[in-house]
This record gives sequence, C-alpha cells and structure tokens, in this order.
Amino acid sequence: MALLITTACIGCGACEFGCPQGAITQSDGFPVVYVIDPLTCNDCEECVPLCPVFAFEPDPAWAVCEGRGCPLSSKRYADWRCTQGGERCATCGSMLWLAPGGNVWTCRRCDLAEGEHGATCPKVKKAELLELRRPAC
Repeated sequence: MALLITTACIGCGACEFGCPQGAITQSDGFPVVYVIDPLTCNDCEECVPLCPVFAFEPDPAWAVCEGRGCPLSSKRYADWRCTQGGERCATCGSMLWLAPGGNVWTCRRCDLAEGEHGATCPKVKKAELLELRRPAC
C-alpha cells in the first residue's frame, strides 16, 4: 500500500535523502515536514526504516505499484516494465512502458498502434480525478 507521512514527522530529512525515486520532498509548512508524491513513489519503502519516529502510515487512497489494480500485476503485462514514476509521457503524463524484449519506452495511451489496447497506471488515473476535482483559483 502507498504511504503518507504523518504529523509525527520531526523534519529530520532522513527519508528524503533515502528515497531512491526522489518522491519525498520538504513541504512549505511549519514546522518542517515532508510529503510523498504518490505518482513518483514506487512503493519500495526504503524510507520507512530511516525514520527515527516512524512517521509513515499506509495511504489506502493510492494503488501500489505492481499490486492490485496495476496492469503489471496481470498475466497480460507479466513481462512488461513500467517507469514507476521515474519518467512520464510529456504529452499525457502517464507512466512509460517497456514491452518484453523491447528497448524503447512508450506511452500506452499516446503511442498505440491501430487496434492496440493500452494500459493506464491507476496512480495516474487517481491523480487525474483529483486534478478534475481541484477548485479553480
């Protein structure tokens, strides 16, 4: 399950430096706390043991990479790979995919051949829904 950082965070920054994806950043709030970008986080949980106050908790609102709902957990995409937030399509913001034996990362929304069906990352779908619901400034 995806993670979020709770208010127990003391702002030490250990999680930010330990995140191999760069998904954890310092928030603008005071006191200093950190936040996880759920689109960049690949759910490796390498940050969790670094936290001296155990300020992480599961975030059930977000899908887990290669978990339930992720196309990579299906037999159809068993040998495919995904950028898991490391890089996204410049056109639509979706994750990029690498076909078995392939050497080119493609967007399964924008780069489909005629008659081909694409896959969408559930994290990207969720982010799009949240963006649609965000009030205009």
